[in-house]
Amino acid sequence: MVEVTIGVAVYNGAELLDGSLACLARQTFRDFQVLIFDNASTDGTAEIARGWAARDPRFHYRRQPSNVGGMINARDVLLAADTKWFMWRADDDLSDDNYLEALYGLASQSPGCKLAASTAVLVDWDLSVENVIESPAGLDPNSIGGRIRALLASGPPWYYGLWDRETLRSALLGVLENFPYPFASDHLTLYGPIVEGGLRVTSTTRMIMRVRRAPKAKGQGGRASFATMWAIRRGFTRNLRRMRAERELSPGMRLALLAAQPLYIRRRLPSLTKLLRRGLRDALGQSGRSAASWHVQRNS
Repeated sequence: MVEVTIGVAVYNGAELLDGSLACLARQTFRDFQVLIFDNASTDGTAEIARGWAARDPRFHYRRQPSNVGGMINARDVLLAADTKWFMWRADDDLSDDNYLEALYGLASQSPGCKLAASTAVLVDWDLSVENVIESPAGLDPNSIGGRIRALLASGPPWYYGLWDRETLRSALLGVLENFPYPFASDHLTLYGPIVEGGLRVTSTTRMIMRVRRAPKAKGQGGRASFATMWAIRRGFTRNLRRMRAERELSPGMRLALLAAQPLYIRRRLPSLTKLLRRGLRDALGQSGRSAASWHVQRNS
């Protein structure tokens, strides 16, 4: 039994997948397996993944019989894992070679750790640096203030940290059951472990995340309607309430979460002013193309 499973949920990632898998193969921590779940790609993804599986016994390949959607494919690779620790890796993302070693050391040596995360570097398609997101220093997971600071600082890079697999499984399945949109589902998945004090962060390694610049595929552009974005906002708020109700939190922690919620939502979702402007454009028939972008379509 290996210690860590790395799940690579991919669709048409042939352009960058080989580099992402090579980065995993170079990791200084060696006790892991990689599960590559191909969401019925139509490019050269299968050939690249099969090549890695053939020459490195830590790599395993599975192809979905049909495209099941990105969130379901990510769920399936998580459910296929059987190790204590789990980490997602996107086909276009990279990391320092000590990424897994640093996060595993932090997670395994920190009592109560459910998620270990790091500094993130956001880069363009050609790896030119756009932004560096430093891990907040001095976060105390046992204090109310530390948990609120972590919650307000959280973001997609932490989603790709090293998770306690059972914690992630419970969090993700709860989100998929109660929130049918990919948009902001990563924030909802992170919410529970952070407010419970399960997050640990380090600045000794870096996640390297590409900001996509590829042209949008047909049917993936356009502006989400006011109705869709309003439904997302209501569902997001409802799920925050659900997750607080499911947890044994102190009265002080509950009050702090309620007080911080307006700021937290403002950082995670479009503002009410922006939503109202969108609603007005919809009412006046000035919203342009009506097809919602991929990340706000409902999971199926």
